[in-house]
Amino acid sequence: MISIRRWVASFIPFIYAIYLPVQSMLLPNPLERKFELFALVVYLIAAASSFLLYKGLKLPLAQGLYNLFAAIIMPAVVIAQRDNINDQSVGGWVVMGTAVILTVTAVRQQRLLAIIGTIALAFQILIHYGPIAALTSGLVGAVVLVLAGLGVSAGIQKANSEVDGYRLQEQTSRAQIAATTATRGERATRLQAVLGLAIPMLTEIAQSKTSLPEEQKREAKFLELSLRDEIRGRNLLTPELKLEIQRLRSLGVDVAVLDEGGTDYLAPEVKENLLNQAVFALQSVTQGRVTIRSPRGESFALTVVATLPGQAQPLVSLRLSA
Repeated sequence: MISIRRWVASFIPFIYAIYLPVQSMLLPNPLERKFELFALVVYLIAAASSFLLYKGLKLPLAQGLYNLFAAIIMPAVVIAQRDNINDQSVGGWVVMGTAVILTVTAVRQQRLLAIIGTIALAFQILIHYGPIAALTSGLVGAVVLVLAGLGVSAGIQKANSEVDGYRLQEQTSRAQIAATTATRGERATRLQAVLGLAIPMLTEIAQSKTSLPEEQKREAKFLELSLRDEIRGRNLLTPELKLEIQRLRSLGVDVAVLDEGGTDYLAPEVKENLLNQAVFALQSVTQGRVTIRSPRGESFALTVVATLPGQAQPLVSLRLSA
């Protein structure tokens, strides 16, 4: 995408803006037109500030209010100058000059002030010169110019909003990719650690020519369940939950952990809070069966159910939402 600095894009219209009053200043005896000179100073300050100053697109409110003041005072002062010296050719720049100031005000996101200024300009010209002035003074062209500026302003605002939305989506996608990568790395590390314990035991079982002692069978069973948890429990296995699962199994509780993706898009701190709630709820369980599940596509992110054989009423039944 081609990128152009704002001041570079503003320089050419600024040259046009300062060119507008040149012809009027070439008229004889400019120092006798003091009112027009005052209007010209107000105009040049507004043009230079609005085109060349301030970082970012949006014009500060104070500058926007100054531009509105300029749009009201410049036509009034020039009209007073014309009446004072009885010369209607004086200040021929003022209508388009005012339109230029209002247009840059609109483009730089102060649209309401630009609309008010345009209404004030049209009101002054039409009241003083009558409806015919709409065609002879350049008022129609001035209004069209400001309307174009308003259209450009709205288009820029929409484009900026879309760009911000795309940037947010990109940041979210990158965060999700980073979180998924980190989670996979963590799971691989955990699985490697479990396999590190499993391989020696499996080797011992394979080499044994007699039946295993009960204690060894129990350790093998717990190891099998740990491997199953790593495969099916995926991202739910926080250190706190693993300790709680270990406690429950040591008491003979049947524990199943099923991660179906219901917490994949939660912020890490939110997911950790939900799993801590699950751990707290299970601390009163000493027997039966426990299922911890994160279903995808549900209004809740995590379910925790603890039941006893032969009892319809569960000991624990939670649906946790983010």
